[in-house]
Amino acid sequence: MGLVGLIFELVVLVCLAAGIASNAAVVGSCDMLDLRNGSLGPWRADINGSGCVVWDKSDEATDWILNMARVCSMMGLILGCIFTFFAFFKQCLCPLPCGQLIMDISGIGVQISLALVWPMIRSNVCQTLGCSWGGGATALLLAQIFFFAASIFSRCMREPRYERRKERRDEHKEEEQAKKEPVEEPVEADAEQGHAAKVY
Repeated sequence: MGLVGLIFELVVLVCLAAGIASNAAVVGSCDMLDLRNGSLGPWRADINGSGCVVWDKSDEATDWILNMARVCSMMGLILGCIFTFFAFFKQCLCPLPCGQLIMDISGIGVQISLALVWPMIRSNVCQTLGCSWGGGATALLLAQIFFFAASIFSRCMREPRYERRKERRDEHKEEEQAKKEPVEEPVEADAEQGHAAKVY
């Protein structure tokens, strides 16, 4: 893959780091939704100027959409970390069992998980108080874009480091072996030419 593979590898690792940061911002956000009397995120809320604090899940225990968004935002972060772990080990350290398969599954899973955070705007809280998207929604959109790019380009990366080192060692051994082998002189060809000259 050469230079192109190196560029894709850097793109994947940068996108994974940015995706985790954006997903963490979603989990820690308290302004995913702007309400009339404050703002609300999957795990934190700022109601009536009380500050950005963790809201009690029992307060909205019957609101399954909020509960789903809460679980899925954290699930997306966990799957994103798994994706990053396997991608980093595959490219930089050592192979892991079923590495590419797990990367593909976690990449799809993180997209599904983050997509299930968007229905928050249809929760009972929004129907009661009215909602609009806040700054946390931007972080959610960026997280999906970063993880999607990493999922696509993860199959375009160059060979892992351990494979490149193995290829260099094999090439070095071949070169050393070629230097040690004696150069065979064309004795038979010279003898045939001499015999032909005598006959002539």
